[in-house]
Amino acid sequence: MSGRDLSGPLRRAVIAALQADPGVAALIGSRVYDYVSAAPAYPFLRCTTMIASPWEATGGVRGSLVRLQVDAFTKGYGRAAAEPLAAAVVAALDEADLALPEGFLVSLQWRQTRMLDDPAEQGVTHGVIEFESVAAL
Repeated sequence: MSGRDLSGPLRRAVIAALQADPGVAALIGSRVYDYVSAAPAYPFLRCTTMIASPWEATGGVRGSLVRLQVDAFTKGYGRAAAEPLAAAVVAALDEADLALPEGFLVSLQWRQTRMLDDPAEQGVTHGVIEFESVAAL
């Protein structure tokens, strides 16, 4: 099977969509990152893990199956702050029709959300929101 790694264009489109979404912005402003400084302002989102594998459809359409993770970090209010932020991410991205800077999005589906206490910093809740997508050329 041949494919094309489109995880980079997808990551850029996801970050742009989250930064532009009114529901997300109401909770965190524009604090959506792919890299986080040593002392970030809370709450914020980070687009992190991308696992890409080849994808091909009938007719020679090729691209990638991408598993994408968005991390939500809140401080001071536990899950009471983290859960609405995770829900806003799901609302913004699940089955969204994002424009990719290269290729096109075939599908983007929410798979699961997990809430964790962050062991690295007291009082921080870490929401892990996972999506699965297909992007093609």
